Amino acid sequence: MKKLITSLVLLAACHSTSTVTTNSPVVLHGNQTGAADANSAIRGFLTAAKATDLQAMGALWGSAQGPARDMLPREELEKRELVMMCHLKHDRYDILGDAPNPGGTRAVIVSLTLGDLTKSTNFQVVRASDSRWYVQDVDLKPLQEFCARRG
Repeated sequence: MKKLITSLVLLAACHSTSTVTTNSPVVLHGNQTGAADANSAIRGFLTAAKATDLQAMGALWGSAQGPARDMLPREELEKRELVMMCHLKHDRYDILGDAPNPGGTRAVIVSLTLGDLTKSTNFQVVRASDSRWYVQDVDLKPLQEFCARRG
């Protein structure tokens, strides 16, 4: 029985797919910031943006030095997060693929859908010195129509 459970856990861990379609939240505990991997950082960031959760966004947005909330004044952090929220509102999203970048970041292509509008954009995700992953940058230009939409 123990071997069966171990085999199932290993099988689940090895399962991968090129397209991830999910809106499940990434749960952070206590003062924990970042995510365990690049895709989890993006999933959590998008979930936080959709839920208009500034605290969760601040815990997942950052650089190789750690979360942005530890480096920016609170007022500036919140203003930037509100702009990103406007552009990142969505009904669903798909992580289409990712590739390593120089300097240890990962470039991740994400397709966002809001109503009948679908746009793709690039996320830059970085692993910090604490081994946690943070959304470092999002190309908001392709998502300008999302922000212009009401509701």
